[in-house]
Amino acid sequence: MKYLSVDLEACNMFVKGSVFSAGVVLADENFNIIFKRNYWINPLCRFAMKFRKPIDFKVKKGDLDDKPTFAEVRDELASYLEDKDTVVMAHSANNDMFMFNEACKRAHVKPFEFRFICTQMIYSAVYDVENGIGLDKVSVQLGRTSEFTHHQADDDAEMALYLLKHCLEKTGLSYKDLLKRYGITPGKMQGGSFTPMRCAELGKLRMRRKQKAFALQKKWQKEVRKGGVITMHLDPRFFDLVKAHSKTVELRLSDGKRDAVKVGDNIYFIRVSHTPQIIKTKVTAIDRFDSLESAYDALDHASIGFRDVGILDYLEKMYSLYPNEEDFTREAVAFHIEVCEE
Repeated sequence: MKYLSVDLEACNMFVKGSVFSAGVVLADENFNIIFKRNYWINPLCRFAMKFRKPIDFKVKKGDLDDKPTFAEVRDELASYLEDKDTVVMAHSANNDMFMFNEACKRAHVKPFEFRFICTQMIYSAVYDVENGIGLDKVSVQLGRTSEFTHHQADDDAEMALYLLKHCLEKTGLSYKDLLKRYGITPGKMQGGSFTPMRCAELGKLRMRRKQKAFALQKKWQKEVRKGGVITMHLDPRFFDLVKAHSKTVELRLSDGKRDAVKVGDNIYFIRVSHTPQIIKTKVTAIDRFDSLESAYDALDHASIGFRDVGILDYLEKMYSLYPNEEDFTREAVAFHIEVCEE
């Protein structure tokens, strides 16, 4: 048995299957690497990479003009992917399998047929977490940052391989026993479409999390209905920012209520929608600034939900929250929060 880890990178968010890089790492049954290769591919389209979180691949279309097309490398890739004695894997595998199929359709070549596993889902099941882990964080956890460049396809593929090895070592299971223990059914590529990998244990985990979240919502709704608590209504976009990663907020409260908030107080954020949701948070620190501009200079932009934005973009976002002219020079108060899990 051998292990084959793959990772694809696409260059144009508007062109399905615009693969320009395919990382392939093959290892033996003991995870000794047999070869590691990055297939550079001429995507036959322009680069358009204005994602929500821009990625610098450090390569441009002009660098790939003399590289083979996907149609020209398809058979070589298939010789590895379709080897019956090889376990194929990818991290967040559904994304890569979708790109494989779209690249084949775009190149008018025969689609691949093989089974695969997802190291993201396996990690989630082994560590009993719902949202998995990014490969950049995997490199930190495994102590391999010095040999890893995120979004370089062959490095990403290699890190996914090491993640599977780590999960096997952590559980003390063989690969076959791991499949049995966590109820894993490998995904399947066939006929230009794919069936995702299934993990029964991960399904149970998600059901438990869903039940816990429902119970928390009921509890927090009762606390809000009792009154005497600080609440803030948010539209879905800003609510989701707080829920996902935002750790700093500027409360849209009257000055009196805002000044009354203290470290240790709870703030209940309410999602304005047909099915309201509540997030209960705790204030861990409070910073005061002379203006929104000084807050921009002092705060971590990612912590307030804005990534890679300049001062004008930041002010435009903030003034959309505070449209009145007198707010332009208002004092800005940053409430550092953490989401309550009880």
